[in-house]
Amino acid sequence: MQIVEVSDFGVRSAVLRLTRAGTPLRFEFYPMVHVGEPAFYAAVTERLRRCDLVVAEGVGRGGSWAAGALSLSYQLPARFRRSGLVEQDIPLDSLGVPVRYPDLTGEQFSAGWQAVPWWQRAVATVGAPLVGLERLAFGSRRAMAAAMEVSDTDWREELARAESMDELLSLIGEQRDRLLVSELDDIHTHRAHERITVGIVYGAKHVPPAVHGLRALHRYAPRGAEWLTVINY
Repeated sequence: MQIVEVSDFGVRSAVLRLTRAGTPLRFEFYPMVHVGEPAFYAAVTERLRRCDLVVAEGVGRGGSWAAGALSLSYQLPARFRRSGLVEQDIPLDSLGVPVRYPDLTGEQFSAGWQAVPWWQRAVATVGAPLVGLERLAFGSRRAMAAAMEVSDTDWREELARAESMDELLSLIGEQRDRLLVSELDDIHTHRAHERITVGIVYGAKHVPPAVHGLRALHRYAPRGAEWLTVINY
């Protein structure tokens, strides 16, 4: 299953709709990329306003200088609208829809950052702005899109073996993915009987473990998809 597709024509992101038999609750995944055309983020915003609940990525909410420094690799070209592209800009707090942020807080991110070896922290904090400057000076749309493609190939068989929440989370090693899957499990537990749509707005690489986590735990499966254009060449 393709999550974000990079082709000769541009970049597309798949809006995935997950349902299961006998349950009116529906999950809609919006795989995000950090930089894209303004029309892409506007299209996602319009669809989120029609949801009943939004679950959103928000690492570092509350403040984290480390998270800010690492984001400079894409923020610099986006802020100067290199090639007409902009940084992800979805007004989550003004959608008129309740939003949950099951992500690392600024304090949690900073604590985890301090556990990383000092030399790796140094390389990352120096390298991120340099990459941003290089993209600002020389990055074309094709160059910016080169590493955006995401599929679910690596997750399909591994997560299908999980038989419980504990087993599933032990397979999902990334802490932020674990937090997301736990939140979606909680929503299903308490609201599966409601006819609502839950929009999940997360970075594309977090989508495969969450999709297959819902399948392994509660047998939700993709029943439809819609392509949204992220970048046109």
